[in-house]
Amino acid sequence: MEFKKHVPEPVQPGNPHKLVRKQHVFPHASIKRFYGSNGTVAVAFTHENRIVHRLHGNHDLFCANRVWDQRAESGYMAQIEREFQFLAGRILQNDRTWWALGHTVIGAFYALWHQRAHYAANPVPPAELKAVSPGSGLTIDEKERLESHHALYVDEACRIPSRQMTGMRIQRAIDSTLHQLRDVRWFICHAAAGTGEFLVPDRPSTLHIPLSPTVTLLGNMELPYADAATIRLLNLTSIAGSRRFAFARDLATCFPR
Repeated sequence: MEFKKHVPEPVQPGNPHKLVRKQHVFPHASIKRFYGSNGTVAVAFTHENRIVHRLHGNHDLFCANRVWDQRAESGYMAQIEREFQFLAGRILQNDRTWWALGHTVIGAFYALWHQRAHYAANPVPPAELKAVSPGSGLTIDEKERLESHHALYVDEACRIPSRQMTGMRIQRAIDSTLHQLRDVRWFICHAAAGTGEFLVPDRPSTLHIPLSPTVTLLGNMELPYADAATIRLLNLTSIAGSRRFAFARDLATCFPR
């Protein structure tokens, strides 16, 4: 599917209401776990046979540009991320205390990543309303203040803005995806010592969530350790399902033989 150009509505100079404009599809906290020694990741453009050697986790490539609203970004999305990052941290510390709650948390994160990747490329158009008075008296500051407090509004064209519609659509889609994942059981998989490393696609296409270069989560696949052939297969599958790119700590280690 072709990536669509999205032109976001600009914020006021100085962004006084601290609205998030660069919205990570895959969380920055997760990207950082794949940093090399210089604080960057290696990126490959999967359908162009082109490699950008190192990029920081805040690079525009990893972000949507104000595609969803602040209610989504710092509301339900932030809650899903917080719960997942806590669990991921425990897993990487070999602490399974919270694993009984893990399946729900992981499923929610998978749904979030999946839907953010989709809607980053396919923002929802504004919703035109009938028989509703437009918000013609709202200034830009008032609109931003409302958004910063997670409120919706109707603009002067009698529309609900694209980013608010997108935020609501993602939330509904996450609920639907979670229902589809209700019977999925997640398992922790480690790269066997001296074999290779996992990479991260720009969108999930299989039940596979890399946590670090050597630890990943697999849905409905109990595989405590992945050998070189399995790592290669998982990475090739991830690349085949990506839309534009994949990244890793070191791409040279991702396709062991």
